[in-house]
Amino acid sequence: MDRALSVAALLDPTHQVVPFHGRETELQTLTHWRDSPAPQASLLLHAPAGAGKTRLLQHFQQEHWDDDEHGRLLLIDDADRLAWQDVFRKLQDTLRHGPARTRVLLAARATGWWWSSTRQRIADFDHEVTDLELAPTLDDRAESFTLACQHFAKQLSVTAPDEPPPNIAHETVLDLHLAALTSVRGDPCDVNRTQLVRQLLDHGPATGRLAEDFLAVTTPNTPDPDLLARAAPRWPQLRQKLDEVVATNPAIALVLAPDSLRIAAEIGSQATLDHLARQVFRSERFAVDAIGSLLTRRLVERATSTLERAEMYGMLSARTMLCGLRQESVEASQNEVECYRELVRQDPENRPLLADALGDLGLRLINAGRRDEVLAVSEEAIALWHEIALDDPETTPQLASALEQISYRYQALGQDEAAMTAISRATLLFQELSKNHPALFRSDFARVAAAMARRFHVEGQKQHAADSMQLSIANWRVLAQEDPRYEPELARNLVVAATMLIDLSRAEAAREAVKEAVDLFRRLAVVNPETFRAELAGALVRHSQALGEGLDAELTAREAVMAWRETGDRKGLGAALLNVAQIARDLGAAEEAVEVYRELVAEDLVWNQVDLVVALAALVEQQLRHDLDDEALRTADECLDICHRLPSQLVDFFGAKLAPALQSAARALSDSDHHVRAVRASEFAVEVCCVLIPKTSPAVYPAAVQQHACRLRGAERKDEARNTAHTALVMWHLSGLDLDRQPDYADALTIYGRLCAETSYETDKALRLTHRAVEILREAGEPVKLEFALETVEALSSW
Repeated sequence: MDRALSVAALLDPTHQVVPFHGRETELQTLTHWRDSPAPQASLLLHAPAGAGKTRLLQHFQQEHWDDDEHGRLLLIDDADRLAWQDVFRKLQDTLRHGPARTRVLLAARATGWWWSSTRQRIADFDHEVTDLELAPTLDDRAESFTLACQHFAKQLSVTAPDEPPPNIAHETVLDLHLAALTSVRGDPCDVNRTQLVRQLLDHGPATGRLAEDFLAVTTPNTPDPDLLARAAPRWPQLRQKLDEVVATNPAIALVLAPDSLRIAAEIGSQATLDHLARQVFRSERFAVDAIGSLLTRRLVERATSTLERAEMYGMLSARTMLCGLRQESVEASQNEVECYRELVRQDPENRPLLADALGDLGLRLINAGRRDEVLAVSEEAIALWHEIALDDPETTPQLASALEQISYRYQALGQDEAAMTAISRATLLFQELSKNHPALFRSDFARVAAAMARRFHVEGQKQHAADSMQLSIANWRVLAQEDPRYEPELARNLVVAATMLIDLSRAEAAREAVKEAVDLFRRLAVVNPETFRAELAGALVRHSQALGEGLDAELTAREAVMAWRETGDRKGLGAALLNVAQIARDLGAAEEAVEVYRELVAEDLVWNQVDLVVALAALVEQQLRHDLDDEALRTADECLDICHRLPSQLVDFFGAKLAPALQSAARALSDSDHHVRAVRASEFAVEVCCVLIPKTSPAVYPAAVQQHACRLRGAERKDEARNTAHTALVMWHLSGLDLDRQPDYADALTIYGRLCAETSYETDKALRLTHRAVEILREAGEPVKLEFALETVEALSSW
């Protein structure tokens, strides 16, 4: 080691001049954390500056971690100095490269709201998140001081002093080492921290952590603002200087490091608070950072009236929700509600403000995962709006809007009947308002009619869904005729209507609707290409899907690809390429789509990883169609590997497009006799559909289970397939649907019957069930499924 190390270098923890020692309790805790059964876990090690966090992190990694035995370890030192986006990128790398078992060890000086925000977001990666507070100094101070003296003396080629450690208020490990180095140099060390730093000022430049202490005792006229902010909590005399720096140049808030800005927000004067708030609240850079919430929390404390306090709590609730402080957003919203309750007690005219606040609280509770509390709050808001509307009919629009919102909350909670009731009431109210005041409420009626159509669609009421959507479109047409500014909204709703009509097997109506949307967007894109070119490209994709198969569909799909290329939107381009691959069976389009999504994943893994899975699943199908089985198997393995690394939150959020892609790939693999991978893909699809049960039609999960039974049958695992098919029947019976009107249920009966025939299991019962399937399918007009059912009846009758 270099004998000419400076004071800063001697005290630098990365040089380890004084070897690591002690911390047995903390190391034991970290070892238990390392060996816990959780596949992914994160831990924050926090302590004041100079407590030895960096030394402990390095020692743990070097002496207590083996990648082959323990998996991947990611160290994030000074985590509080990073913006969430930087932490986010590091965490994405753990998902991208694996292995499945991952530990993330962070270190920071303080906790507070920045950590709460980060902790709740890290949990979204399926990490078990904990924290560990590190004691500022070691238990055996005398031994530590003596050891430091010996090693510093060795570096400086002098004799180590033999004296006890000094008493330093609020001592840290760094303070003890500072005193040891001072003593080795022959200066008195039984003094305060300021004198210790002054005695070492002449022995080397102020760099690293020690620069903060040097700043405190030299107090230059133009200090580095980040150093100043970081030193201020440890040296209270610097706080006034920090206030002066901010007052002189308030825009400095835009260039301060995240932790420096948070410190200034937490310990700055009221004037500093005002300066920072004006800068931070105007900048989008801080939209998802906890700093806005920290400032707002302090501003709430200054509110002088109940109304002002209520408004500030509302602002605090919104900001905390945006930056991941979900539980804190609920608390702020609850405080807002209580303020408005007090105002209502003073004057009943404030009831609309309370009702709005209750509505916001419902959203915050959903966001925080506190679903059991949502309905009581939302229903209180509805009851309050009813009461208000009875006293003042002019508030009926607010009641209708509240009913619309609560319908979405019921839907999110899986209460489909309640959701339908609420949206139906909202639709009727807006319909009546639209008749009496068309200029004011026709657009609201058109919007909720479309929402009503979507509810009917989810519940399988095809005719009602089509009728409600046509009513919505009719109103949008009237609006567009009266005011051309509504033309974009008409076009967007025509695209939505076409998508729904395709699912309802009304192909001709779907083609007409989306063709009209394309014509509208073409005209709009000529006038304003930047705004409408992407929507035109999306409409072209839908038009090609409505056209089905054939040359027209292929040409339209390829035009959509060209349109997306012009926009520069790679996500849109990827989706359009997958559409071409499906319609034209184009292997090259599928390969290009995969490459597009790989590029997007390299930029943002979380938001694009599911799209890559979907693209890989589509590529598997195309490779099998082109007899590239070896390549298809490699692609399938990559696809399934990514699937098993997906955080549950991504499965929950994107599952609606993930499951169909995997089911389609599983079917193609099974048809090509690649049954092992077919079953794996189908198993994961079933898991996804199970997660989606609260958000999807009751038919989705049992349909997925019966498809899995087919994949097991193809793999010759027929007893397991039969049991799975029976599970599907049970799930159908628990769905609450009118099964006599469900062709998919009839198909499940047939599948179970066929498997019973093939395994010689309860054939008489299976024959009765299959007869029922025949009756349902005849009534539903499903010739293909009916033929399969009749064949199964014949097979069972031969027993």
